[in-house]
Amino acid sequence: MDTLKKAGAMLAHLDLFQHMLNLRSLLQLAAHMEERGDRVTLISQEVITLVGQEMSSDAQVTTSKGASIQAGTAYRVLQGLKGHEAPEYAVTREELSALNTRAVADLESSDALRAFSDTLTRISAAPSAAPTSAAAPAAASASPAAPSDPAAERPTRTRRAPEGETTDQPAA
Repeated sequence: MDTLKKAGAMLAHLDLFQHMLNLRSLLQLAAHMEERGDRVTLISQEVITLVGQEMSSDAQVTTSKGASIQAGTAYRVLQGLKGHEAPEYAVTREELSALNTRAVADLESSDALRAFSDTLTRISAAPSAAPTSAAAPAAASASPAAPSDPAAERPTRTRRAPEGETTDQPAA
């Protein structure tokens, strides 16, 4: 199975990858809260407010490791994890970690992850393409008995002809 077909087989799993990426952002937010000493975060569709020694509000939180957590994404993920709609969610870092742990456990037992595993098994078991015949000449030219004539080592190139004309004359 060639690389393009393998990549195409993964397209069916984009939702799984996106969900995993979104869960990862909440893990990063919990780690950021721990690093800053924040106790609670308030998350709405537009703003993440971190409450601790300092209070900060922004539409996007950037961690010390450079990860960015968008308010809208965090809100949608929390909405799914908490199972109810609210204008704003308040979570402690411990609750956020517990929600993430539960989400990972749910993900590990999900049909989506089983389907992904099946796809990985299928594309890993596919026979790889046979080596091309170009590999044999390349191996031969790499041998110590390679020709000493520099012209023989390079393939000839044809000259580029002016527009409208053609030439089969090799390049100098």
